[in-house]
Amino acid sequence: MDIRHLEYFVEVARQKSFSSAAKATHVTQSTISKMIKDMETELGRSLFNRSSKYVQLTDTGEMLFPKAKQIVEMFLSIPTELDIMAKTEKGKLSIGLPPITAATAFAQLLGEFIKAYPNIEINLFEYGSKSVELGIQDGSLDVGLICCPTNSDQYNVMHFSKDPLWVVGHSEHPLREYPKIEFELLVEESFVLYRRDFSLYDEIVKRCKMAGFQPKVAFETSQLELMTQIVAAKLGIALLPSKLCTELDPKTMAFMPLSDPHIFLELSLIWHKRRYLSYATHLLVKFIQESLLEKIHNVNAIQPIGFKIDY
Repeated sequence: MDIRHLEYFVEVARQKSFSSAAKATHVTQSTISKMIKDMETELGRSLFNRSSKYVQLTDTGEMLFPKAKQIVEMFLSIPTELDIMAKTEKGKLSIGLPPITAATAFAQLLGEFIKAYPNIEINLFEYGSKSVELGIQDGSLDVGLICCPTNSDQYNVMHFSKDPLWVVGHSEHPLREYPKIEFELLVEESFVLYRRDFSLYDEIVKRCKMAGFQPKVAFETSQLELMTQIVAAKLGIALLPSKLCTELDPKTMAFMPLSDPHIFLELSLIWHKRRYLSYATHLLVKFIQESLLEKIHNVNAIQPIGFKIDY
């Protein structure tokens, strides 16, 4: 039984005639009769009394009629409701964002999007990149911002920026005398690292191992302020994006670039390739694509580094 069966049943009940119902639905009377017969066979009960001058509903038909009518009306209203939704641009969006990322450009774009589409409800969740990917996979997040390149082919990827990590220490740290920091110089340092659900945690540990040592981890956190306070208290060093470093107080903090090979914070927006995307998600992706492309072509704008979209 499908919606056509219910639609024809409702029309016969309204018209009290198979022939009139056939005219109203623009099909042959034999089609109407077959559909009703199929319904009666599936239900195991008669829906119409055909012996009288007019077709009348049986008790079963009387019970089914209001329910079938409601279902048909709801089904037929879907295109109208979709048009209304498109015009009012309503919807919900769940977005995963890693903290300590200097995602200023994305935050600005999101603010512009909210102004352009005030009827779309935005829910933001603070997760590390690994948790963001899990949220995209299980459908709890519509889109997410991650800090490092993903090897998964499950996602569409929109690259935002690429920012090298710098070493951050207290203002009197001996490393401040070096123009660039070789990773081998950090062998005796205590690290204040991102939480383990951050992909940058893995990148830093991997880079330490490349330099021949396992990092001594003093603390793990997702909070920038706490990270910098621990560093300022001379309890360890941190690695932060260069753009964030320029915002730190040089009276209490020293920050130095790393020598090659660098570790980069590579911000990318991801969404699932094979999962249904809501109307609101389509709007956000389109809005961000158009905004970034506009900035790339504006010579007076700060261009996002390496912006591209992988499908």
